[in-house]
Amino acid sequence: MSKKAVVVLTALMVIAVIGCGKPDKSAQGYWDAGIACYQDQDFKGCVKEYENLIKFYPEDSLAVPTLFAMSEIYKNNLNDLPEAIKTYERIIEKYPTSEKAPNALFMIGYMYANEMKDLAKAKETYTKFIEKYPDHILVPSAQWELENLGKSLDEIPELKDIKKK
Repeated sequence: MSKKAVVVLTALMVIAVIGCGKPDKSAQGYWDAGIACYQDQDFKGCVKEYENLIKFYPEDSLAVPTLFAMSEIYKNNLNDLPEAIKTYERIIEKYPTSEKAPNALFMIGYMYANEMKDLAKAKETYTKFIEKYPDHILVPSAQWELENLGKSLDEIPELKDIKKK
C-alpha cells in the first residue's frame, strides 16, 4: 500500500471515530425527530432518535419522558412487551426518584398480569410497587389487580354488570 493510501485511510478512520461519539442534534432535536418519525408511523426510527437522546443527554429533563414514550411505543406500536418492560426498568434503575418511576413499575405489573398472563411476576411486581410506593395514587389499582389476578371478567363482581351492557 502506498504512503498516500495509508494517510487517506488513517484520515478516514480518525473522521469516523470522531464522528461516531458526538451528537448531531440537541436533546430537543432528538425529541422532535422522534415525534416526526412517530407521526410518520416509523416507530423503529422514533426509538432510534429517542435512544440517541438518552445516550447523549441522559441528564436532560426529556430523558425520563423519552424512556416512558419508548416503553409505550414498544408496547403499543411494536408489540414487543419484553423490550417495553426493559425500558420501563431503565426508568426505575437510572431515575429512581423520578415521578415516572412508580408509574413504570406499575406498568410492568400491569403488562405481566393483563398482557403476558405471567401471574407470578405480576404478583411480585404489584407487591413491590405497593411496598415501595405505599402512598402513590395507583396503590388502590395495584391492590385491585392483585385481588383479581387470573380472574375472568365474569368472576369479578364489579365488572359483571359492565359486561352485560
